[in-house]
Amino acid sequence: MSDFLTIVRAVYSGLSQRKVAATHGVSRNTVSLYLRKARDQGWLTLKDLDALDDTAVTQGLLQITAPSRDATFKMPDFDYVHAELAKPHVTLKLLWEEYVEQCRQSSERFYMETQFRRYYHLHARVHKATIRLEHKPAFSLEVDWAGARIAFFDAESGKMSQASLFVAVLPCSGIIYAEPFRDQKLPSWITGHVNAFQYFGGVPKTVIPDNLKSGVKRSDFYEPDLNRTYQEMAAHYGTVILPARVRKPKDKASAENAVLISSRKIIAKLRNIRILSFPDLQRHVRTALEHVNSAPLTGKSESRWTSFLAEEKDFLLPLPESPYEPAQWGKAKVQTNCHIAYQRKFYSVPFEYLGEEVDVRATQAAVEIFYQHQRIASHKRLWGKGDYATVAEHMPPDKLFFVEWDRDRFLRWAEKTGNATRRVVEAILDRAVIEQQAYRSCFGVLSLREKFGPLRLERACGIIVSRTISPSYQQLKNILEKNMDISQTPGEGVKETPGRGFRRGAEYFGGGDHA
Repeated sequence: MSDFLTIVRAVYSGLSQRKVAATHGVSRNTVSLYLRKARDQGWLTLKDLDALDDTAVTQGLLQITAPSRDATFKMPDFDYVHAELAKPHVTLKLLWEEYVEQCRQSSERFYMETQFRRYYHLHARVHKATIRLEHKPAFSLEVDWAGARIAFFDAESGKMSQASLFVAVLPCSGIIYAEPFRDQKLPSWITGHVNAFQYFGGVPKTVIPDNLKSGVKRSDFYEPDLNRTYQEMAAHYGTVILPARVRKPKDKASAENAVLISSRKIIAKLRNIRILSFPDLQRHVRTALEHVNSAPLTGKSESRWTSFLAEEKDFLLPLPESPYEPAQWGKAKVQTNCHIAYQRKFYSVPFEYLGEEVDVRATQAAVEIFYQHQRIASHKRLWGKGDYATVAEHMPPDKLFFVEWDRDRFLRWAEKTGNATRRVVEAILDRAVIEQQAYRSCFGVLSLREKFGPLRLERACGIIVSRTISPSYQQLKNILEKNMDISQTPGEGVKETPGRGFRRGAEYFGGGDHA
């Protein structure tokens, strides 16, 4: 519906012409002109207006705005102009220049740029089209966190908490996406983008965030250093991250406006509602968001949703077959047992990379290992029982095993300490599915000798083999750190070492024969 019909309808509904003019940002003379022309067309009541179709309104509006158009001028094809404006870097000035060139070639009169623009604006309003001057459809998505937070009762912690609101907006149609998160960390930031793409049903060509730490590690106008996970997410969807300049809010003015709208229409609206859980908060936000996007825009009958569906959705890039799964990146060094350690779990790497530093990419389902940007190993993510994920082919053949340590050497070393130590090391080696998995634990036993001495280590090993048939490094360490071996009677062939420091004795504490 055009502004003309909206203004006439408002006056017919009982509002004063002064009030209608102020509300719609037009002069009172314009309101009077619209009313006079409506009466000339025979549109005298609200029922007359309801019975109109778009063609009748368009003809009436053209008669008002261009009653004396000179037919000797060639009228541009504004459907073509509007479609071309959707393409990157195309401007009204460029299209006017092309229109002028065509008119000159055909020896026809042409409009100057001012009239060309005026007629295009009229065409866009009449046909409910977005006037494409500043924003191309589906060209950019502006994202940010809302400054204010939303209070809710967190059932997990048993106390009140506050959620942050992720906000994304497509500037061309103005459609908004908002979602609450418990924090503003990287996983929440990435999930917000993924869910926004799903909500819009497509992907914009660029994403414009602020220089927040969860997205941009180091801000720079020419070469910003993006978070690796953020960059990987963008590559998955085929979009480009273009961070706004530091302290330049106009670079993402639409996001600033969307944050303001979300704060007023969502956060402020929920201020007096008792929200008893985080899922309850999500439901309230979704409901408020749909109201924001479905409500008619000021002075118009169309909403953000209808503008988006008519003007922008078809220009979005298609979604990939599967949504992006957030991943964490880290670094690790390949150990002598051909494994890397990641969050207290161990994953095998081909023996050719022993001693090298590698990159680790971990998702909920898998752990991938990269060396110089090439993937060299992939494993199912370990969560429950089991500390090792080992591929037999990653282990070196005996004839190629060039590492200084192997089973025989560990056993020879343990035998020098004592028979009990050898039994412990042997049990650790035998328990491993692949021998190299046990090397790390054997090195741990070796370090205990350096820290506590061979006599205490042998005595502790004697204690542990008498208690279990599956001794471990951690059990041995606990015995030594808690001095449980000192109170035990030394075994055969082990001499008691004198204690270090001062020993006050029973007399000092009033024991013995002290009266």
